[in-house]
Amino acid sequence: MNYPQIEAQLSKSAVFEKVALFLKELGFEISSKDMDRPWGGFFVLEESQILKFKSEFFPEVALSDAQLKQKLSPKFLLVAPDARLSWQYHFRRAELWKLIAGKSAICRSDSDEQGPVEPMTPGAVVSLEKGERHRLIGTDNWGVVAEIWMHSDPENPSDEEDIVRLQDDYSRK
Repeated sequence: MNYPQIEAQLSKSAVFEKVALFLKELGFEISSKDMDRPWGGFFVLEESQILKFKSEFFPEVALSDAQLKQKLSPKFLLVAPDARLSWQYHFRRAELWKLIAGKSAICRSDSDEQGPVEPMTPGAVVSLEKGERHRLIGTDNWGVVAEIWMHSDPENPSDEEDIVRLQDDYSRK
């Protein structure tokens, strides 16, 4: 797979354009994007393309037929150099992450106390459990992270409101 080359000096709009072109070339449909996050932003792909998304970015992950029938919210997080998402956790989802371009780091813990910052390995799957505290961190380059949400309650799937922020660099609650 030829993932996009992302350079640290690129503007936010240039990084978003590059990732959007990459997704279009692979035949993915973008259902929404958010470039207004202070740490970068994200793309949400069409839910109907989850099998293609899983095959392309998470082939080593086994998902049951029941899981594949749920909403899995295929997504890409774009974290800017030296930016951090909030120190957070979720009540209604676990998450799978994979760094596919650039660089980023992760901090995680089972308690509210932040764990060590560890660089993400390109191509390695990171599995975050429901309730596990975590933070995606930009290092010296943009990071592009593929993400799948594993909803714990299919009747009440997680959404962007299912974020408990314990600490936030941007004073969000």
